[in-house]
Amino acid sequence: MIKMPFKKAICATLAICAVLALSSCGEKSGGTSSATQADTTEATTTEQTTAAEEMKKETDLTALHAVKKDGDAFAGMWQITDGTGSQLESFVYEFDGDGNAYMMIGTMGYTGTYGLKTTDGKETFTTQLMFGLNGTYTYKFSDDKNSVVLTNTEDKTTSTLERVNDFSPVPEPVEDPQIDEALLGAWSDDTGAYLYFGKDGLMYFSQADISFSFYTYSAGDGKITQTYSMKEETEETATYSVSGDTLTYNKYEYQRISADKLV
Repeated sequence: MIKMPFKKAICATLAICAVLALSSCGEKSGGTSSATQADTTEATTTEQTTAAEEMKKETDLTALHAVKKDGDAFAGMWQITDGTGSQLESFVYEFDGDGNAYMMIGTMGYTGTYGLKTTDGKETFTTQLMFGLNGTYTYKFSDDKNSVVLTNTEDKTTSTLERVNDFSPVPEPVEDPQIDEALLGAWSDDTGAYLYFGKDGLMYFSQADISFSFYTYSAGDGKITQTYSMKEETEETATYSVSGDTLTYNKYEYQRISADKLV
C-alpha cells in the first residue's frame, strides 16, 4: 500500500529537478532544490503514516451481521415455534432491517435475503433461506409485535415466529488466549472470503453472500486450533504463515485489509 506514494514521490522529485535544471542555466544550485525534495519527502511520510493509521487491526465482531436500528417490522431475531419449520428448534433467523436475512445455529450462519412489498393489495414478506423459511408469505403480527404468523402464498401452510432477545452467534472472549501478533487483524482473498483474528482469542471467517462462522482460537508455531459450535462444540486445526501483508491459511493466500472492511 505504501509503494505507490513512494514511487510517485520519486517521479515528482525528478520532474521538479528537471524543471529547475532547465530554468536555472548558469546559476549555482542553492537551497531551493534541497528544500523542495525535503517537502516532497515530508509529504510522502505523511501519506504513509495516514495509510498506516487507516489500516485498523481491531473491530467489534458483534457489529457484524447485526440488526439495524429503526429497521422494518421484521427487524430482529426469531425462532419458529409452531407450524412449518418448528422442528428446527435450534435455528435462529435474523432479519437485519436492511434486506439481509441470516439463518444461524450456534456460532455459524448462512446468508440470504428478504423483502417486504404489496402484491394484489396484500402485504407480503419474501425470504430465501436454506431451511424453514423460503418463499413468499402473507403475515399477521401480534399486538406487541413479538410474534408473527406467516402464511405461505403457494401451499397455505403457516409458521409462527417469536422474537428472540438473548441470542448472539459471537462466543465469549477467551481468557489468556495464545495468539500470534503477526496474525492479528483482517484478511481477504480474491474470491470474497474474509478472515479475522482478534487479540481476545476470537476468530471470524466469512464467504461473502454465502455463510459466516465465529470461533475461539489459539495460534502459534504455524498452527491454529479453532473451535465453533452448532449443537455442540467442534474443534478444527489449520496451518498458517505470514509474510508481510500476505497470510497463507490452509495453503490459500489472503491479503491484509483494514478490519472495518469485513463483511
